Amino acid sequence: MTRRARPAIGARLSGLVEGVEALGQPASMTLPLDSLRPGAFQPRVHFAPETLEELARSIREQGVLQPLLVRPLGGGGYEIVAGERRWRAAGLAELREVPVLVRDLSDDQARLAAAVENLQRENLNPLEEVRARLAVAASALGVAPDEAAARLFALDRRPEENPEAVARLDALFGALGRETWRSFVKNRAAVLHLPDDVQVAVQEGLDYRKALVVGRVMDGARRAELLDLARRGETVQGLRDRLRPVRATDPAQEIARRLADRRTLSRLDEARRRKVERLLRQIGELLDGTPEPS
Repeated sequence: MTRRARPAIGARLSGLVEGVEALGQPASMTLPLDSLRPGAFQPRVHFAPETLEELARSIREQGVLQPLLVRPLGGGGYEIVAGERRWRAAGLAELREVPVLVRDLSDDQARLAAAVENLQRENLNPLEEVRARLAVAASALGVAPDEAAARLFALDRRPEENPEAVARLDALFGALGRETWRSFVKNRAAVLHLPDDVQVAVQEGLDYRKALVVGRVMDGARRAELLDLARRGETVQGLRDRLRPVRATDPAQEIARRLADRRTLSRLDEARRRKVERLLRQIGELLDGTPEPS
């Protein structure tokens, strides 16, 4: 079954960032598949063969229901701004042409439109969604996408330095839904810095919270072991526990901890309590160097 887009996101973003209004417009024409080429600003980099075939089956039955957004290339042909997955699936379905909406867009507008279009989809993996959200944030802040995360961190630490930018981000991420921009930059944005093998696991469906735990491990063999456990269902807390260093228990510290626990002492009967008190007196005498009376 084909996943439906959620066009309300684009509508909510209209007015907050430039260039998204084209996403909700109807097709203006059809173009041959071989006149189109993948875009340079596509957040999605992983196209699972099984989901492409699923979409291709839907296209064979119903056609391409949502037009591709494209922009003309200087040397002829068109670049896909939004809809590369539909284009690939249409090829599998052996279509010769697809409905398109042609717009003259700058690089910034194309990058933004591609990000928003993908965020309206429900099957992005966490890496792709992070890239798309950073692209939208970059457009709102007027910075390059590779500078967006650093700018978000700076605003989180010192929001008083640019309250207008903070207000724009609050409105922007409110329109995107799911999380605030502060939560995003503190948590999920970190997936972009994970080791390659962990990023591949995320693309294949590993929960990003598990990935962030495993990604802290520098030893490749140990990380591979934890990745296998994570894929087989180990919980986030279970992974954290496995990374916690094993410490030898100090008997004296353990006894002191238990003696300080009132609940432990309250469970003792009178005979055991007297025995504990006698042992404590003996310990005290040993520590003081006082000989125990015979």
